[in-house]
Amino acid sequence: MFARFGVRVTVIEAQPRLLPAAEPEAGDLLAREGIDIRTGTPVAGVSHDGRRFTVSLYGEAVTVERLLVAAGRRTRLAELGVAALGLDPAARVITVDERMRAADGLWAIGDITGVSAHTHRAMYQAGIAVRDILGTGGPGADYRAVLAVTFTDPEIGQAGLTEAQARQRGIDVRTGITQVPWSARGWIHKAGNDGFIKLVADAGRGVLVGATCAGPMGGEVLGALVVAIHAQVPISSLSTMIYAYPTFHRAISDALRDLDKKISPACRRPAAWCAYTETGKPGADDYPHGPCGP
Repeated sequence: MFARFGVRVTVIEAQPRLLPAAEPEAGDLLAREGIDIRTGTPVAGVSHDGRRFTVSLYGEAVTVERLLVAAGRRTRLAELGVAALGLDPAARVITVDERMRAADGLWAIGDITGVSAHTHRAMYQAGIAVRDILGTGGPGADYRAVLAVTFTDPEIGQAGLTEAQARQRGIDVRTGITQVPWSARGWIHKAGNDGFIKLVADAGRGVLVGATCAGPMGGEVLGALVVAIHAQVPISSLSTMIYAYPTFHRAISDALRDLDKKISPACRRPAAWCAYTETGKPGADDYPHGPCGP
């Protein structure tokens, strides 16, 4: 936002790339904003002379008028007295089971459990803990579709595993991707339509294990894919659904077509037939029989 109003903005990130927990394409998307981005750059110290901040890096320094620090938090379990309950006060997190039980008569939820530091995940865990305390039953924790939304512009929503995480788990990975500007709604939107939808699939089981929606209302578009990942909806079912036209979420079908070509290599339909373009060439809506129909 500040950069778009002409302010010179510098982002200093110790990790090798922006949004290190997300798909690499997400960080690349944010890097297009004309901001001075310095990744892989740890900070040695910060000083203030009464007017400006000086951020000392290893080998150079950056002087700025305003400074926003977003460096995370550390757990201080010792101050909670967890040792009295037999838990390690030096631990970074409290380990819980699927019912949020940490010890006899003790439940833990939220950031302290180390699953992910998001309000919606803490609320999800709270419901499980309350049911267990009251003895009302219900399913335990299922984290296959843990999600996060980064409220930048473009907005970035992600759920489940990234491509790299899925490969690390030995999954037979296939990916499908489409660019938001290629969709009908993206073309209508014009300025500010940068973004993409990326799907990560387990080809052996025929289900999605991860998804990223970046672009206008990326977190809202993600909703349908969270359901698909959590419920393990077959990709074949997702590919033959009706997606409202012209909406941003309709671009999901374009990403599914790209994914289908990698799962079903027998499909040789020209790429122009499987994506809407503003050139007037045949688009997805000219072929209503599904990704590999007649």
